[in-house]
Amino acid sequence: MEQTVLMEFLRQETLIATVPTLAAAIRTTNGYKPVVAESMLRREDPLVQMYHIHGRSISQEAEMAASTVSGIAERLRRLASAYGEWDLFDAPAYFDLSVGQAAHLVKLTERVSTVHGLFFADLLLPSFQQSVAYWAHEFQPIYQQLDQEPTLGPAFFQEIQPAMVDHWQRLVAVIEQTRIILSGDIGFWATNGAQEERERWRRWWRTPPAARLDPALLPALANVPTLTLSFEFPLPAFRQPDRLRRLRQNRARHLARKKRIRKSSNNEL
Repeated sequence: MEQTVLMEFLRQETLIATVPTLAAAIRTTNGYKPVVAESMLRREDPLVQMYHIHGRSISQEAEMAASTVSGIAERLRRLASAYGEWDLFDAPAYFDLSVGQAAHLVKLTERVSTVHGLFFADLLLPSFQQSVAYWAHEFQPIYQQLDQEPTLGPAFFQEIQPAMVDHWQRLVAVIEQTRIILSGDIGFWATNGAQEERERWRRWWRTPPAARLDPALLPALANVPTLTLSFEFPLPAFRQPDRLRRLRQNRARHLARKKRIRKSSNNEL
């Protein structure tokens, strides 16, 4: 039953915005319909300088990623005080993003009394962009044709899958080195959303993966790294739905409790 539900979900379009999402996509590469955030990376809609990450080597990309993620974490930490200053919070303006970029990178959810924020920093990594693009445009299409066209087997297993492994291993190395660089950054650890993001995809690891995949592409969920950032803060009181009703209820409960205490004291006398 769970396998059927998962496959039905995977037939829907799902944005690959984090490394755990990509890992889940690879595990179910026989049924996943990806949405690659290429529109966010269009040259006619460039990211501002603070989000630019590049580098030929793993260490160069990790150094730039650490600087970028540290800056984003600081903005997330300041968001608690800034949020209430907007009648309607403008995420693109606050994060210096276009509307389209913010739609991919930022998710803010107002709850009853809190605001939960996510920033999908993995999307900014060139190694992540390349891994997702290769999986979506090369690896997955050929994999899905193997049963109908066995002649594709040699090319897939000797060239395409090894290339996917190389992309994956570089991506993991970049993120792990980035996290090492950020190991002393209190702001980063205060907004570290890695475990939360992995938990979102846990059920994908409860079912068997697609057949014939290289073991290197099937890591344990606990070993899948991510730079996803998460932060939660109180929703400004004036924005909380039904706040007056809840205040009245709390006051009524408080008064009722005081009356019960006085009545109990009088009875004892």
